[in-house]
Amino acid sequence: MPRGTSFEDHQIGRTFTHHWGRTIYASENAAFSTSMLAFNPLYFNREYAQSEGYRDEVINPMLVFGVVFGLSVEDLSEAGGPFLGANGLRFLADVHPGDTLYASSVVLDARESASRPDTGIVTWRTTGTNQAGAKVIEFERTNLVVKRTSTPNVIPAPSGYAEDFTVGQQFRHARTKTITDLDLAGFTLSVMNTAQGHFSEQFMADHEFGTRINFGGLTLSLVVGLATQDTIGQAIGEIGLDNVRFAVPVRAGDTIGAATEIKQIVPAETGKALVTFHHIGVNQDGARVCEVDRHVLVRSRSHH
Repeated sequence: MPRGTSFEDHQIGRTFTHHWGRTIYASENAAFSTSMLAFNPLYFNREYAQSEGYRDEVINPMLVFGVVFGLSVEDLSEAGGPFLGANGLRFLADVHPGDTLYASSVVLDARESASRPDTGIVTWRTTGTNQAGAKVIEFERTNLVVKRTSTPNVIPAPSGYAEDFTVGQQFRHARTKTITDLDLAGFTLSVMNTAQGHFSEQFMADHEFGTRINFGGLTLSLVVGLATQDTIGQAIGEIGLDNVRFAVPVRAGDTIGAATEIKQIVPAETGKALVTFHHIGVNQDGARVCEVDRHVLVRSRSHH
């Protein structure tokens, strides 16, 4: 189930309106700024920012750049190819906590790569706007973009309406994620899980596993997350989970992917259906690490 685009999709003049949008919060602005050593009180001291004439803290412009860039990636460069550079990056308006950012891009240039026959070089102009439609940032960026290859067994990602699914349908999700130490300890402690097997090597030294293992809730959340965009694009609400099973422990360094089978579709009230997805998480060796039945109330296309 593919994500991203290929070089052939980027004709000069083509415009992409990127989906989603993202609201920026003061907490992430402070965390980003301090972790980047950007110790400007405008970014984390409301009183100081207001004394300088701003209505609230100012969102670090580099966080604005990162978010608007990130919103564009699935449509432009997710399929592969490194970020080569940017030009004409301009911050056009201040962004404050609670503002929501959106992004769109237009193809400025697309050409073959002389040294890499399997890729092309594409330049886009990306524009970020806020909830009022005002431009807050604009920049040009250039990437290597892979060319399309033959993928006869790949199916298009569904839009997520009830009609897009049939019982027995199976698909493998494109994205994977490698578990890091930050995942292993950080997420566990952020939800106040005090089981030392997730964050203390000393505690696990004499255990049969020999090292810390992932909190099962994180493994479950990751498997559900990897499946989410392909399965619940038109979800009305999450109903619940059943038959959660963890067969193999997950450790830092493991890479987790996911697959889904449609188990049941039950018509609900007008314009809705209750869909049961069976999600399977696998590691880099193909071993199943997690399975779960996920029940989601999904919108019907006929009543959108």
